[in-house]
Amino acid sequence: MRAKLPQVPEGGRVEEAEVRRALAALDLPPAIRTEVKADGARVGVLLAVEGNGFDPQDCLLALVGPGRTDVWTPPGIQRMPGEGGCTLDNALDPKPAPH
Repeated sequence: MRAKLPQVPEGGRVEEAEVRRALAALDLPPAIRTEVKADGARVGVLLAVEGNGFDPQDCLLALVGPGRTDVWTPPGIQRMPGEGGCTLDNALDPKPAPH
């Protein structure tokens, strides 16, 4: 996914529509929920698959901003139900790794 998301130079502007087009071009299966949210000069992305409510949820987060495009999977403990690791908020403002 990192290679498909926009690479915005430092001082540039991230366009939410461009991020959405890049995700649409991935032609992901319908079971993968895609969420995108702009926050100022950054755009957060969440790709998630419905979990069973007991095990860590499968998700991938991305943050596209001027000078950086990061893609990661939150630690397992953050992906447990109720922990908030698989959210757009965590994409935009990543939680620190558990100790």
